[in-house]
Amino acid sequence: MWYTKFGPSGDIVLSSRVRLARNIRNIPFGTKMSEKDQFMVMEKTRAALPDMTFIDFSAMSPVERQALSECHLTSPDMIENKKKCGILTNSDCTECIMLNEEDHIRIQAMTPGFDLDLCFEKANRLDDLLEKSVDFGFHPTFGYLTCCPTNVGTGMRASVMMHLPALTELGRMEGIIRSLSKLGITVRGLYGEGSRAYGNIYQISNQVTLGSSEEEILEKLSRLVNDIIEKEREAGRSLYSRNKFHFEDKIMRSYGILTNARILSSKEAMNLFSDVRWGINLGIIKNINLESLSKVFYDTLPATLVKNHNISTALERDLKRAELICENLK
Repeated sequence: MWYTKFGPSGDIVLSSRVRLARNIRNIPFGTKMSEKDQFMVMEKTRAALPDMTFIDFSAMSPVERQALSECHLTSPDMIENKKKCGILTNSDCTECIMLNEEDHIRIQAMTPGFDLDLCFEKANRLDDLLEKSVDFGFHPTFGYLTCCPTNVGTGMRASVMMHLPALTELGRMEGIIRSLSKLGITVRGLYGEGSRAYGNIYQISNQVTLGSSEEEILEKLSRLVNDIIEKEREAGRSLYSRNKFHFEDKIMRSYGILTNARILSSKEAMNLFSDVRWGINLGIIKNINLESLSKVFYDTLPATLVKNHNISTALERDLKRAELICENLK
């Protein structure tokens, strides 16, 4: 899976992603689609990309769907989706296509670390392959036609997932979020719209897709993300040098709880993971690397635990989370 690897600026940026929203001409949008329309979208897309693996959501439980959402292969909206829907994915899940989500087709490319250009290159390649046999809805003035007006234009959403504990600790994130909003950039939590930034993880993405080219959107977002990366590194160094022993104590206490607790909720684990990740980056914790930490983080998310370990109660889930973390990080 993509999250087991370390990418550029991986100390701060967990992952980069580019999504392209597309709709097939002459097939109704969203709630206006018939079951026949939904099947047609899936069949046309699958025929155009025969090398990708198809996962049919009608054969999956809500927990199995949620597990896919936890590792960002699908959106939270698709968990309870009543339409005929599914995803196409490649072997390492860095390329994925959601079928019959909000739009007919959502092309997605992800990579570990900070590399939006590579994500766009991959997403654009899939888009070109699809356009050879699928006629997308396109207006000469407005661009690609989408269900949500904010996606009209390029239909592109570029985003990065960033771990920003130092800026959060210093109370600077609120001001950064306000400044980015004025520049057409949205800041959300780990799972996008409506989610909170547990574990000091923020998703930063473009707001508007109309009026700018894909290259302009990527250049602007990349410039702003680079600025945040430098601010976070500087803030982390400043906090550490200001009170070295208290800072190390905070990190090691979190590591101690994470690797010795008998019961861990998802929220508590995320916040402890944040401190440990911070400690690895600053050289305080030396026996764990970021790739191992990231794998355990995703493997112990709620639905993934339930799916992989046949768990039926919240207590069993929190016990198993603590057990797995201890086994893998101690």
